[in-house]
Formats: sequence, C-alpha cells, structure tokens
Amino acid sequence: MKKNFKVTQTTSGNYITWVSQGCGKYRRKSKITGTTPEEVIIKATKWLKNIEEECVPYTVREAMLQFIDSRSRVLEPTTLCNYNEIVRNKLQYLMDIKLEKLTSRDIQTAINIDAQRLSHKSIKNAYGFLKAVLKANDIDIKLGSIRLPKREVKERKLPTADMIYAIVKGTDSELPVLLAMWSSLRIGEVAGLQFRDVDPVKMRLYVRREIVKTDNGWIETNHCKTVKSTRYVNLPVYIYQLIQSVPHNKDTDRIINVTPNTIRKHFKKLLRQNGIEDIRFHDCRHIFASTAAMLNVPEKYAMEMGGWSTPDVYKNVYQETFDSERTKADNVIDEYFNGIIGKHQ
Repeated sequence: MKKNFKVTQTTSGNYITWVSQGCGKYRRKSKITGTTPEEVIIKATKWLKNIEEECVPYTVREAMLQFIDSRSRVLEPTTLCNYNEIVRNKLQYLMDIKLEKLTSRDIQTAINIDAQRLSHKSIKNAYGFLKAVLKANDIDIKLGSIRLPKREVKERKLPTADMIYAIVKGTDSELPVLLAMWSSLRIGEVAGLQFRDVDPVKMRLYVRREIVKTDNGWIETNHCKTVKSTRYVNLPVYIYQLIQSVPHNKDTDRIINVTPNTIRKHFKKLLRQNGIEDIRFHDCRHIFASTAAMLNVPEKYAMEMGGWSTPDVYKNVYQETFDSERTKADNVIDEYFNGIIGKHQ
C-alpha cells in the first residue's frame, strides 16, 4: 500500500500524522506519533495494513452474510431463507465489491443485469435487503438516482369459481382448493391446519399456524403471516364434511398432510390436464376476493375473512354490529358456493 502521509512537527519536537481507513461502522482513525518523520510513516503504514486485515467482512456478500447471522434468532425463518436466496442468486454483480468501494452506479448496474431475468418484485426485495445491510453498516451512498424496473401489469383473466370447482371436484385438490377459494386461506395456512382447529359447535375453522419453507426444509410455525392472519373463518357444512372424511388418529394430525409444494403440484397438474396454464394456487384467494366483490360483500368483512391487513383496524364503534354483519357476509358467500356444490352433485 502506497500512501502519502501529511506529517507535521509538534511544539514538543515529535512528529505526528492522522490516518484513517474503512467506511461506515468499519471506519477507523488514529493519531500516529514518532520522533522522526520516517518513524511516523513506518508506523502509519503498518497501522493501515493491520486495519485492512481486521476490517472483514468487507465485501457486499460478507456484509450480507454477517447481517443474516447477527439476526438469525429474531427474523422469521422464511425471511432468513429469502435473504440467503438473495446472496446466492441475486445482485451477483455486487457480491465481491468491497463496501467502501461500492457506488450507486454499481448498484444500478446490478439491478439492470437482474432485470433481464427477474421480476419487479424479486428485484425490489433484493434492493430492500441491500439497503438494510448498508444502513446496518453505516454506509452512506446516495441512492436517489437508483431506478428499479417498472412493474409489468399483466392482464390475466381468472377462471370462475365454478370452472375451478368442476376441475378439482372429487380429487385430492378439492379440499385445499375450497379452503383457499371459499374460505380464503393461504397455501401455508391450508397445509398447517390440524383437526383441533375445527369447532363443530360454532362451525368455525381457526387459522393459527403455517407450514413455511426455510433453508432446512419445510417447518411448522406457531403463528401466521401477520397478526390479522390469525383468525377464524366460517366453516361451511360441505367443507366440514370433506374434513370429516379425512382419516386421522389424533387432533394434532394435519388435515392436509402434504407440503405446500405438493399442493401446488397436484393443482397445477389438474389445470394442465384441463387446458389451463397461467393460474397459481394463490390465485384461489384472488378468486375469493373477486367473488366477494361481485356479491357486494363489504370490503372490511372480506378483508377480515381473508386475513388481509388493513390501515384502519376495526374501530370500537363497529364492534357491536360486527358479529351480525359478519354472519350476513358469511351467509352470502356460503349461498353462492353451496349453489356450485349442488349443481355438481
């Protein structure tokens, strides 16, 4: 390392220079003293070399891995899995660049490269993670000029609930699809349901946990995606009968005893066999939302049924009328789907 040092003499006759290395939280600064300018330069050079060796992690990859490791006990397993996926497969142009050398131009280049193969959402998530890592390391880079690719709005026509039910009726996919399309459960919530979540007296189904993917495979969580996602949904008689037909030994057995990935594969196979390609299992929830809108179910009730978070949590003024209004909304949904079920009997 060759560096020009500004060495000055003090009133006491000694010589000094100030040296610094690194950036952000890794920045180090020190005053080097000596009896001669040569001694100060030798000490300063040695100090800089030692600091450079100490300042690890320094690359973007190493900083990201350190960020993940330092938060491994507080972040959700799915979040950790997503972060590790970013380190492995996204923003690869940046990974070997040292933090102190990273520029906004580097970041934009990485985004431009990834935009050729990744979705807007994937890039947005990766960029959000990078910003969190930079902030944690006190790296100050002007990001105002960074531009993410525009989100492509693909106009897709969802099949009707009637079409989907006709395809899944009598198959292994019937119950999980109805739980998503009629009761608006997420796929992880469907896979996490246990028989003890069924209340045959109040005819309710309690959504309390999820099956999620992590770096170590599929695991069961003791909570749902958000606070609002932990909820109960109305349990229609037809879905209750389907659940009761599933063999089980104990209340903690899972109702749908396969992983979300298997649920997706079975559903996609049925769709392909019936000439439908561009539909995901998650779209069953979209069908629920579209159906609720079509039937004029008030948005706030539909959002609660589906566990979607809203800016305005239910105010106290609504609490007294909520149960009766919720029942009305449930009945409207049930009447619609019971009509579909009856038509196919």
